[in-house]
Amino acid sequence: MKLKLMFIACFTLLLVGCTGSEIKIKPENFLLDQRFNESYSSIGLLDASTGKNLPSVGNLTEAFSHEIRASRVAKDVYYPARPDDKTDVTFESNFNSELDTHSGSAFAKSFLTGFTFFILEPIFWYDFDYKFSGTVDVLKDGKVIKQSSAVTDVTLSVKWLSLGDVSKLESEAISQGKKSLFNQLLRDVHK
Repeated sequence: MKLKLMFIACFTLLLVGCTGSEIKIKPENFLLDQRFNESYSSIGLLDASTGKNLPSVGNLTEAFSHEIRASRVAKDVYYPARPDDKTDVTFESNFNSELDTHSGSAFAKSFLTGFTFFILEPIFWYDFDYKFSGTVDVLKDGKVIKQSSAVTDVTLSVKWLSLGDVSKLESEAISQGKKSLFNQLLRDVHK
């Protein structure tokens, strides 16, 4: 009987696994590199962000300027835009990023894992939810000619024995989330 229970436990552990990680991006269809024909000869980029921004995410407006250059929406990108820059249009951007660590449920999962001597460890996933949002107003001669907004949700899920990998996986998750957000915005503001 004990041997049978031990076999079932080992088989279940093999089936489920003790470690694992997963990154989910919504919407994920914007992760591919997009290349555009040059819609504008030059773009000035202004940062109008007033909301939350995680330190680990960095300056989203600066990252957006790099993505504009890489996607070839414009020949020249001026960031930060100055009044004397000769630009076709100015993008006024507002970006926010938030993190929900689900700390209440993480504590309960950790307690149950320890209380059951790690028997329940394979069934618990720890989630870290990132939300990236952004709006871009396209200004020509000081007037708004186009507006675009986008939201990207990123979920980083790891098991208890993989929690040490969160710092490595976080940079990958943030990078993919920013790429999805920026590609949504660029698709909308492209002429």
